[in-house]
Parts: sequence; structure tokens; C-alpha cells
Amino acid sequence: MLTSEIRTTLSRSGLWTRVNNSKTFVFIAFFALTFSSCGSDRWEIDPTKVELEKEFSCRNFIGELELIDENDSVALAKVRNKYGSFWDDYSEDILRIGNSNESTTISELRRFLAHPDTRATFEAIDTTSGNEAYLKSVELILEDGFKRFHALMPLEPVPEIIWMNSAFNYAIYPREEYLAVGLEWFMGPDHPIVGLLPPERFPRYQQLRMHPDLMAADAFKGWMLVNFASRGYSGERCIDDILYWGKIIWLVDKCLPKSHEHVLMDWTPEDLVWAKANESAIWIELQPSKVIFETNRTIYNRWLSDGPFTKAGSIPQESPDRLGIWMGWQIVEDYMNKNTDLTVEDLFNERDHLPFLKSYRPER
Repeated sequence: MLTSEIRTTLSRSGLWTRVNNSKTFVFIAFFALTFSSCGSDRWEIDPTKVELEKEFSCRNFIGELELIDENDSVALAKVRNKYGSFWDDYSEDILRIGNSNESTTISELRRFLAHPDTRATFEAIDTTSGNEAYLKSVELILEDGFKRFHALMPLEPVPEIIWMNSAFNYAIYPREEYLAVGLEWFMGPDHPIVGLLPPERFPRYQQLRMHPDLMAADAFKGWMLVNFASRGYSGERCIDDILYWGKIIWLVDKCLPKSHEHVLMDWTPEDLVWAKANESAIWIELQPSKVIFETNRTIYNRWLSDGPFTKAGSIPQESPDRLGIWMGWQIVEDYMNKNTDLTVEDLFNERDHLPFLKSYRPER
């Protein structure tokens, strides 16, 4: 086992690859693009040949709010009838404006809708993430993704998509029956409204991820994380979280095959290149038993948490964040590539970490 002192020495002696040479960058990027999809042919699914049990549905709750009835009681009855459990969650948890069964909550909703900040956000959404043509393109991506998911796991539910304004409370709000997406979270990192968000709640690294191009993958990934939480996930050790995340990202990759690897990680292309160039060094940091089997969530969350970089071990500051999640993806990818008889059901039913670790070999 490597001690922390030895790992720090390795870091200082040049184990970590700094991708600052243009030729090196181009070569690694070419390698990543060329070989990232190897071994995935058996998972290719034509979504046009998949039929869902019920029609795929996307509803714009924002548009519904614009047409809300002037009578509070009538408005409440209509919204409860049409949106059911989503209205319960939206009023009581997402906006927290009151009891979903009371007409006074509609009055609070009207105050929210009339607030100048809310009006400005609605107008911004209309021209960015909520643009009608753009939403149609995202809906198609999600529909095709859930059709592939249905082909791979036909017994799993397929949610309804609901577009909402969450007042910057939830980017993704997933339930089994629906997937609500806060469109204000994807207006673009340089939008003036995003620039006005309090930096203590929305640091710049988080603002940079408020890009419309990330919306489809983030929504799909968020729903998957919640949907499979009951499938053997314990969260007791670092390895449990790493493998759970790895399974999810692996499956999202198969369902959204046109999404780039860096998009699935909410990274930049340069972040992905850095991770690929340093995979062996990352594994040296992660694999000691006191790290990978750590039970203190506060400690091992350093490998999983959002941030400007991964603040774990001797990982340098030029690293991307959440390297534990990316390593979980690589481990699961190796496991599935070396066990070609396994189904996706088999993957999620396997709860022993040993088969995964035995299959994994870092690229570099």
C-alpha cells in the first residue's frame, strides 16, 4: 500500500501529466475520440424501432401558468387535475408556497409569477433554454434516450417530462412517474441573470454548467440516479458510491450515444483529456483500501462532489472535479467489456465490488 507521503512524492516527481503542450493535447484528444466507443456495438439500438407502452409525453408547466384561471378555486382544481403529484411537489417542496390542497396557495403562486425577478426569468427562458425549437430538439433526445432505455430494461418505468421554473431551487426534480426540469438552470453561463446569482450559492464553476447543451444529459442522468437508488445501493463506503455512479453514467452513455463523454460528466473537453492522460495516477490515489473503502462520507465525498477540482489526496488543482465518478465509469466499462454475456439487469443486480475491481485496468 502506498502511503500518503509516497503518493505526494510521486505527484511532485511528475506522475501527474500536465496537458499544456499543443501536440500532446491533440494526440490525446484524437486517441479519446477514436477509442472511446470501442466495444459498444452490442448496445446500439435504433430508437425508431422501439415502441413505448404509452406515448412519450413532454409538458410545459411554464406555459400552463401563463393561462391560469383568474378564480383561485377553479385554478387549483384545474392544476391539481392536470398535474397531480407534480403540483403537490411544486407547491410544497420546489417553491414551498403552501399546501397543494388550499386555494390560498394559488394566491401565493400569483405573487411569485408577478414578481419582477420571476418575469425577467420567464422572458430569459423564452429566448434560451425554453425556446420552442430548442425544447423540441431536447425532447427528441430524451425520447430516443428513453426508448433505448426501454429496449434495454423493459420493466423499468418511463417518466413524463415537465418543463418548469423552479426559482433556482432545483435543476432536476426526478420522480418515478415524472422528470421535472428547471429551465432557468440552463439559460447559459454568461446570461446576465445568471451573473446576478449570489456567488456563495452559485459559484462560478457551477454557473459554467448552466449551459443549454447539458440539459438533456443532466435530466436523463438525474432521473436514472433516483430510479435505481433502490437497486442495491447502500452508500456505506466510497466504493459503493463510485460503482453506483459508474453504472449510471455507463447506462446514460448507452442511452444517449450521441452525447460526448465530457458532456456526460459536465466537464469541458480539456477536463476529459486531463482525466484520460492521468488515469493511472488517479487510480494510484484511489485504490488504497483506506481510500476506496472509506466509510466516512465527509471524507470520501471529496471524490464525488462538485467543485473547481477534485480535492482528494495529492490530486492537483488543474484536475476536474468528481474524478471518483469518472473512475467508476471506467471501472464499469471494463467490467462490461470483459463480461460480454451480461445484460444491463445483470449489471445493476451485481452488488459485489470484487468482480468490478478485478476487471479494471487503467489505460495509462
